[in-house]
Amino acid sequence: MNNKKIKLPPIYKRNGKDCYLDPIRKKLIYITPEETVRQMVISYLINVLEVPADLIVVEEHLSHYGINTNKRADIIIHTIDKEKNQRPIAVIECKAPNVYLDVKAQDQMLEYCDMLEADYAMMVNTVDKEQCFVYDYEKKSYVVIDELPCYKNMCDGNFDELDVFGLPPRIKFSELQFNLQNEYNTYDEDIYISRLTPMNIAVPMYNLLEGLLDTRVKMPIGNYGLFELVEDYGVRMISYGNASGGKFFGPYRSFLVKVGENTEFYSISITTYCKSTNPEKVKTCICVAHDDEKESHHALQLVADDNLVVDGDNIDFYHNGRIAIGNIGSGKIDELRSFVIERYPQIVLGKSFFLGRLVHNRLWQLDDPEIINLIVNLISYAMIRDEYRDYVKSKKNVLK
Repeated sequence: MNNKKIKLPPIYKRNGKDCYLDPIRKKLIYITPEETVRQMVISYLINVLEVPADLIVVEEHLSHYGINTNKRADIIIHTIDKEKNQRPIAVIECKAPNVYLDVKAQDQMLEYCDMLEADYAMMVNTVDKEQCFVYDYEKKSYVVIDELPCYKNMCDGNFDELDVFGLPPRIKFSELQFNLQNEYNTYDEDIYISRLTPMNIAVPMYNLLEGLLDTRVKMPIGNYGLFELVEDYGVRMISYGNASGGKFFGPYRSFLVKVGENTEFYSISITTYCKSTNPEKVKTCICVAHDDEKESHHALQLVADDNLVVDGDNIDFYHNGRIAIGNIGSGKIDELRSFVIERYPQIVLGKSFFLGRLVHNRLWQLDDPEIINLIVNLISYAMIRDEYRDYVKSKKNVLK
């Protein structure tokens, strides 16, 4: 590895500390000596060895491969076999610059290779010469090699190149309802839009979902009041929890934002939702998620069935203000309203919070002024809700 040719990812601040924006995990990761090594290796794999980024996983638990262990590998590279399945081909162990590449570390790395049946291994600390190995099937052991080969050579000619497809064209506005009903007929379970959601709400939500997933159109970067949009980061496949213990997984349109000196991710998704007490009553929900210092969670779950008001083509997005605060229970809507009045009064409308109006007469895109306004209000409202949650938790701790 020629360190001079390796470009590290962008750096942002969170709570006064520098973070890398990891291109594989798509998360802000605190900078440590070991993490710097890991990011250098990732850059080397992608930019020098030409490993496809979507075939790299980082800090992966081996149990995800059906192995009965709690151990995890720093970096695993996959290949595609003839059946179009991914399988591990290389394991990479990253050490901090002050950690020796000793026999103990080597044995650990090769043990992971054996478990995963991976052919290649590399151990690196960016100070010493990296140690590279390949499994020799005739000798039935690992042998030392000078360096990892490029990805195509690593796959030894058995590489089936992934079919790369561009995004399909957007569904025509006039065909949104037909396509949504076709999805209902195709799948046993509702994936994103509940079939119990009234059609005059379901179709606009489907339009909004398609707009969120269309990464060809970006929300303009800039200052939006409570936050600065650093980058429209596109779609991330991630999971988030909510205050009641629910888990949500799927595609989220993610926005890298700067709040004061902190850089954070806020992400928006549309999904189905039901209460555990009434699992048959499935509704459609707009989720606004936040990757914060301690966890990733939903800061806002806006149930479209209960909060959207439709008047002809006008779709008004409200929220009733209900808020759950971890194991404390529900917060007080009047208290939350006071927080919003102080920080972002333009969305307060009587006893509700008004987040924007969209006119449903065209395909919605993320550079539409009305869509931008809705997204800004959703993120800003979600921010204040988390501020209120922190206030309630701190007040309870004082009372203790």
